[in-house]
Amino acid sequence: MITTVSTVKDDVERLQRWIDRNLAAGVDRMVVFLDDRDDARTAAALNALPGVVAVDAAAWWGDEFPSKLNVRQRINANAALHVVRETDPRGWMFHIDGDEVLHLDREQLLALPEDTEAVRLAPLEALAQWEWPDDEVTLFKRLLSVEELNLLHLLGMLERPANDDYFRGHTSGKSGLRVSSDASLDIHRVVDDSRNPVSAHRASWLQVLHYESHTLDEFVRKWTNHTTSGHRLVARPERRRLASAMTAEGWAQWPAEIADDVRRRLFAATALDDRGGLERLGLLVAPVMPDGPAAPMPGDPHQEAIGAGLSALGGTDRTRFGLDAPDTREPTTPEQQ
Repeated sequence: MITTVSTVKDDVERLQRWIDRNLAAGVDRMVVFLDDRDDARTAAALNALPGVVAVDAAAWWGDEFPSKLNVRQRINANAALHVVRETDPRGWMFHIDGDEVLHLDREQLLALPEDTEAVRLAPLEALAQWEWPDDEVTLFKRLLSVEELNLLHLLGMLERPANDDYFRGHTSGKSGLRVSSDASLDIHRVVDDSRNPVSAHRASWLQVLHYESHTLDEFVRKWTNHTTSGHRLVARPERRRLASAMTAEGWAQWPAEIADDVRRRLFAATALDDRGGLERLGLLVAPVMPDGPAAPMPGDPHQEAIGAGLSALGGTDRTRFGLDAPDTREPTTPEQQ
């Protein structure tokens, strides 16, 4: 079994597309925590889908809603891990965001030796264009070598020869753990009970597709969520500047056409990729995608029990699942919805 856990804030149509992509990639079960307490309908819609256990934010948190997104993510991920571990301690669990899709070899993952507790997924970042037909991205950026980064820098295509200047999102990738282990899920890592990273197996067949601001529409949606999620960016100055720009006083005063123009200009300045230049240099990859959504594990006998286990945790003290992270703590490379 391959299980994912996520904390998301989006509309049903986008979430359905994200779920379909992950099920097609070989995921059996998705535990989805909704992060909007004013949305009473999305959880019910997702729970009607096979292979999905969705948790309503208002029912889950009540009046105890941690102000920091990273804290909510850690609590949600490890609460789900606790319930799955007690209910069905087989296979693997991955902590992913609502713009991430597993891209791995399922058979090789499930065949790893029992003493392999964790795996690391290398990131492939969707090439940002004004739009992609049917939102189906066909080209992704991989992490570059020092030599390739220096080449782009000297060609004037990068301000700094660094992958965190080349990628818009995280460069650290994501991790998964064997459910039966004693480890826990952090934002990007698998950790032990002292919050030290657990050694993770790496391989070319372990990747995660990151659909980070890959179109103008997604850029607008993502940064709107960022400015309302209670999440403070601390990793990169350029991302902090963009977050600040998206909360300027003018947004509440500008006519719609000016606001739309500003969004387009910000996207062009901070996200849009040089497809022609990167293709000419042979730096883009075209992952082989599944033909379509795969059916989840037939008649998963544990899905109802997992939902019931999470419901039983609602309203209880779940701080033990937060890895003892105080509400003000942020990781060095924060990932967002």
